Amino acid sequence: MQLPRTIAGYEFVQLLGVGGFGAVYRAVLRGALGFEQEVAIKVLDADRARLSPGLVRSLALEAKILSRVQHPNVVQARHFLQISDDALGDTWILVMELVRGQTLRRLLTTQSKAATPLPINAPLQVMSEIADGLHFAHRLTDESGAAVGLVHRDLKPENVMISNEGRVKILDFGIAYAKRRAGATGSSNMVIGTPHYMSPEQLEGERVDRRSDLYALGTMGFEMFAGESFVPPRTRAVEAVKAARETRFEQREQRLREALQQRYAHQMEDSLQDEIVDLLRDLLQRDRTRRPSLAENVFDRIEAMSAHRPSVGRTYVRVSVEALNKIDRQNPEAEADPGLAVPPTQPLPRGAPPARVDPAEQPTLGPEGTEPPSALIEDLPPSIQATDRWKQAALVLAGLLLLALLGLVVQ
Repeated sequence: MQLPRTIAGYEFVQLLGVGGFGAVYRAVLRGALGFEQEVAIKVLDADRARLSPGLVRSLALEAKILSRVQHPNVVQARHFLQISDDALGDTWILVMELVRGQTLRRLLTTQSKAATPLPINAPLQVMSEIADGLHFAHRLTDESGAAVGLVHRDLKPENVMISNEGRVKILDFGIAYAKRRAGATGSSNMVIGTPHYMSPEQLEGERVDRRSDLYALGTMGFEMFAGESFVPPRTRAVEAVKAARETRFEQREQRLREALQQRYAHQMEDSLQDEIVDLLRDLLQRDRTRRPSLAENVFDRIEAMSAHRPSVGRTYVRVSVEALNKIDRQNPEAEADPGLAVPPTQPLPRGAPPARVDPAEQPTLGPEGTEPPSALIEDLPPSIQATDRWKQAALVLAGLLLLALLGLVVQ
């Protein structure tokens, strides 16, 4: 697609990244008297939208969730609509807040290569802001005031953005699970996500709840403090699941303590080290009943830590993000990051296979065409519901035509 290009009132000006769903663009909404607002637009690839109604449902579900979760640590949704464009085809777009910054994955990878960990205030700050955003999302209620039971299900460094201001933003609620909407369909039992960050109950296909997200937060906390993944890296999904099922905090505690000493010995007292280890031990309990029950509890524990000074932690993170931004400005042809604020790349060719967006050592699970619970259909735009009905009708007609042809052959 030639840029800039105006679609549905939005001027598409830059391709930010590509993935299995399609692409993400930076766009500008223009209004009267010079009004301008930059946004990020997630565009479903038209072929995938046509062949996988479940993918459309996932995007619609994400839009619905983001429109309800209004919190500074969760990326905001602006609009969700269907488009018909010569270049993009007939598809759907999700308009979101544009987060200028870097993904937590990019930050961790850069720090690891440089062998210079962020000061200890930084990971504490990132964890506290994720916990704060999670607590708000977990408390989401419907129009009647009843709890929705929202669970993200795919928390990982790739789905956490750090803005240029040092603020944390949780991304990608595309496979989120809402208990009240799933009902008795059993859809929550599908094993979907990234094994290295999945809770034991999620790996086993059991029903998930907010404590599953807290386990994922624990794995990210371990990675930030230790400088390595909680679950030993594996390249194949089957091996990754096996490793995730077998890994216990007791097996990794000594490595965590060693890393804290090596990386932060001059920045903390023994009491703070014990507090961090105790928090991660609680978050990474195999038995969910032994984990903290609320993300708010995690936030409070981090806030109470003597070395956790939010303003200092945010400053360190902000400086690190700006350093990466500078690298990107000097090397505009760098490979795209799956986040929302990355250098421009080539558009996804029509009909081309999706780009792999997760690191090879962290394969993502999810059956092709997996759809959210059928109970969600009533909340989606009529055109999405119609797509499924026409698809079902086409299958029935095809079957009848085949039977008729067979009858002619027999005669």
